[in-house]
Amino acid sequence: MEHTERPGATERPTTHQPPSQNPLLEDGPLDYGLVDLSRIHDEHWLPALHAGITAQREAVEVIAADDSPASVATVLHPLGLSHRLLSRVERAFSCMSSVHATPQRQQVQQELAQELAGHRDWLTLHPGLFRRLSALESALAQGQTSATPEQLRMLHKTLDAARAAGAGLAETTQAQLRAINLELTAAETAYEQLQRREAAAHAVHFTDLSELAGLGEQELAAAEAAAREAGHGGGALLPLNLPVQQGPLERMTLRESRRRLHQASTARGTLTDEAGRTTGAIGAQIALLRARRARMLGFEHHLDTVLPSRTAEDRASIETMLRTIADGASARLEAEIQTLREAGVVANGASGPGASSSSAELDPWDISFGFAAVAKQRSTDEAPGEGQDVPLQEALDRVFAAASRLYGITVVERDDLPGFAPGARSFEVFEDSAEQRPGAGIGLFLLDLFARPSKSGGAWMNSFSVASTLTGSSPVVINALNITAPAPGEEPALTPSAMRTLFHEFGHALHGLLAEAEFEELSATAVPRDNVEFPSQVNEIFQELFTGGLAEAGQAPAAEQLWGKGLSTFEHIAAVVLDLAWHTLSVEEAEAAAEDPEAFSAQALAAWGLDHPLVPPRYGTGFFKHIFAGSGYAAGYYSYLWAQVLAADASQWYREQLGTLEDTEQLDRALAAAGFQVRRELLARGNTRDPLESYRITFGRDPAMGALLHQLGL
Repeated sequence: MEHTERPGATERPTTHQPPSQNPLLEDGPLDYGLVDLSRIHDEHWLPALHAGITAQREAVEVIAADDSPASVATVLHPLGLSHRLLSRVERAFSCMSSVHATPQRQQVQQELAQELAGHRDWLTLHPGLFRRLSALESALAQGQTSATPEQLRMLHKTLDAARAAGAGLAETTQAQLRAINLELTAAETAYEQLQRREAAAHAVHFTDLSELAGLGEQELAAAEAAAREAGHGGGALLPLNLPVQQGPLERMTLRESRRRLHQASTARGTLTDEAGRTTGAIGAQIALLRARRARMLGFEHHLDTVLPSRTAEDRASIETMLRTIADGASARLEAEIQTLREAGVVANGASGPGASSSSAELDPWDISFGFAAVAKQRSTDEAPGEGQDVPLQEALDRVFAAASRLYGITVVERDDLPGFAPGARSFEVFEDSAEQRPGAGIGLFLLDLFARPSKSGGAWMNSFSVASTLTGSSPVVINALNITAPAPGEEPALTPSAMRTLFHEFGHALHGLLAEAEFEELSATAVPRDNVEFPSQVNEIFQELFTGGLAEAGQAPAAEQLWGKGLSTFEHIAAVVLDLAWHTLSVEEAEAAAEDPEAFSAQALAAWGLDHPLVPPRYGTGFFKHIFAGSGYAAGYYSYLWAQVLAADASQWYREQLGTLEDTEQLDRALAAAGFQVRRELLARGNTRDPLESYRITFGRDPAMGALLHQLGL
């Protein structure tokens, strides 16, 4: 496949459209129902939101007033169609604001969040709708009507959500719940916006490029450009990404420069907003509000309120998994740090103005650098292409080719579609065909690779629309990464870490693109939170197709492959423990924790033996966007590890299917057979049935922890 690289492209020029000609109110005129994003202006969002809310409320009132016998046709189908406009507006704003949060969009976000929080409460607590849903449940139980398995699942999920929100409770309690939900939404929005501001405020400015010895030319050029954009007269600016260990620390040879960057990263949570609150204080307030809501709903703490919608059975099963991994990771980390001390790599890399006489003694800002240096020492026998930067186009070709071999699809770039963000690229995904041309179209894949100040940190997948036979919508999914943009005239390239992230996020995209569902609410990645990361983690292993082939089943990982697993697992598990600590508090405990959020966080880590002097958690309370800037991962950051258990076991299954095949034709046949099974029984199914049932059907067994412990060297 040939594509045109456009890393510096900008959004198309637009003509101002008055709100009366709101493009969000129309079905998208572009392929797959995509809205013409070039016509959207900030004044369109709120009117479109209000129109969507009004449309759904009118439809729900009709459902609620209907006295005919309850059936799928009179209850579920009209409910599933009631949100078509609202869903289009919500999804579009979520996609566009996350990648390009202009000040105007941040203001709109605050208003949208409040409006949507109130509307969701109105919907889930609507007594007439709850009556009709309950009537359908009763009619099905008595055999008075029928439903498909997916329709039954949709009904049960809708009723479970209503009951978890307080449907059926006294009106006074429901009013209190609505007030808490509005307060929570405001606090979550405030956390996200302050966290974003603080990341920009803590970006580290270096006046002389010599202070950044060790960084490559592309990184230096990007840092100089960032300094200019931020208004500095010269020098270089290193912005902060979400995780505590900043990427440049691996390559910066001057300890003083590393110290400044690392301490800027760990100091997040000190900037205050207009009300004098830090992100840590806001996060503690969020935890308290969630604890109060849990008590109103009859639960001990917030974790218990979300477990019914997860695949994990209970808190004990989560903590058993965590303890097994935490103990092994702690022991492995200590061995790795001892190796660092013995290798002397920090002393060797500490020459220059920033060196100190105690350079052999490790400090927290030496960890990333030291681990990278030892990894480099151990990688003298690298496989071709492994451990090296990959040109962007080659990286994309690898990702798309792996998906083609597995799932029988073709990805073609579409230069004619308007970019949804500066520099974004658009691709159409087709079924493969026997002829030398693409088959039936599946959907659109939109890709936004490069970092910008207005963009959220990290990497993610989102959807403008999802597959649904009821609404007639097709998948339009995005992947967003935060790769440093190349200097003008330079070719972009991906580091091994960024390459893995690209495969990971495209795994999410495939989950969306290959979905088959009747209801949007059950389609694609709308699976339990502790299952959603599983397909993307499986997709990471297919990098190996282009770097020496998949390893033989059961083969022990090489020492260089295990190097750093203690560090990465330890900092991950520490963040998981922080999340669970904040979300397993009673109201009284949450009130006490809010008095000193940092002290509470330190105590929570110490209780698990995870308060390491050299290795902080991947995210601190003051910059833990996953759990405080929204509720999706609240009491659910363990999901990544839970999904790793599934992914490791599934990866083992792939290796068993492929064995030691070396013949290309045999390997392609085996890949296609395995991929067809995974596509049909797992990716396509989404949440239309229990994801663990899909796992068992696909792989013929229950997932076990052994494969993950093997991969981690634990």
